[in-house]
Amino acid sequence: SINLNMKNKLISFPLCASLIASIHISAMIPMKKNLSPIQNASKSLKPYLTKLINKEDLCGSETEKIWDLILEGEVSNEQIAGLLCLLKAKGETPQELSGCVKAMKKSALKINIEKPLLDIVGTGGDGANTVNISTMSAVVCSAAGARVGKCGNRSSSSMCGSADVLEGLGLNVTMEPKMAKECFERTGITFMFAPTYFPAMKNVGPVRKSLGIRSTFNIIGPLCNPAYSDRVVIGVYEENLLPLIAQTLIENGEIESGMVIHGCGLDEISPIGPSKVLHVYNIGAKGEKRSYGVKEFVLEPLDFGIARCKVEDLVGGNREENVKSFTEILMEGPNESAKRDSVILNAGVGLYVYGLSSTLKEAFELARNTIESGKALKKLEEWIKISQNL
Repeated sequence: SINLNMKNKLISFPLCASLIASIHISAMIPMKKNLSPIQNASKSLKPYLTKLINKEDLCGSETEKIWDLILEGEVSNEQIAGLLCLLKAKGETPQELSGCVKAMKKSALKINIEKPLLDIVGTGGDGANTVNISTMSAVVCSAAGARVGKCGNRSSSSMCGSADVLEGLGLNVTMEPKMAKECFERTGITFMFAPTYFPAMKNVGPVRKSLGIRSTFNIIGPLCNPAYSDRVVIGVYEENLLPLIAQTLIENGEIESGMVIHGCGLDEISPIGPSKVLHVYNIGAKGEKRSYGVKEFVLEPLDFGIARCKVEDLVGGNREENVKSFTEILMEGPNESAKRDSVILNAGVGLYVYGLSSTLKEAFELARNTIESGKALKKLEEWIKISQNL
């Protein structure tokens, strides 16, 4: 087990600098509609900003209310910028993130998919520009028998995001809930394009773009699957986010099993070296409220016969290059490349979390066999064809 107490936090950068940045940024962003004095009084974030200036934590219900107002377009750009800077300077808590996630999911377009449901996703932001490992891993897991609901977006920190590469392969990535559900029912896998499912995010897009820093939105993105996936693999770009994300999963109480991972500077497992993992799993009796155990361990690829590689061996390119890599990596037959090994590692963790394998060794073998048998590429082709004909 591991102590997940998040109370002792370091201030990441000077508070005054964050406030100056938010004021400067607000001057460059188009103002929202004018609010009446009564609306200004009721919609103001001033009480919450005051607490954050005093380095006080907010409770989950407070951040949920704040995010509700932001997503409804009822908060000024100045206050949004100030809020994001202050949260980052103070350091977000699991309770704060939990409230944000609840508000985000409430605002999403609804899609009801039967559980269990797996998502493999990363925060991005590691700067490594690797190929689309989590997206390929999701396809492998689906081909191996897992039910997969992949939520993703276009590139923000890399050259080619999950939506970019899938669209390049021919998938209809902008399916709305009815179509996405039908696609899932016919193939066992579907894609939920974040801008389609979170239309209210347009209210914060200009602020986030102008800020130009990682904010609370970057952290909570992988936690906001609109289909409420209950099996998750979440990669994080910094090691110190491991306990924060794990505890937020516990606060939300929606998953059965999930792994939060960070490996050698990447938001995914790779053969570059060992990865640190926090496994969050439900220990409550069936039918009762979920309660969780947490296991911390180091996943060493060498222990599973996977050779070391360099980060350069995993680097991708633009959309056309990543589309080519996608099909090559999933091609039937043996392939000892580092990119395939990375997909095997991440897909294997997904299969273990989902419950299709009782040990990680068995899970990695299942992932490898699924690719080498041609099942993964066949699943990809089926998924693309069905999505195009809906």
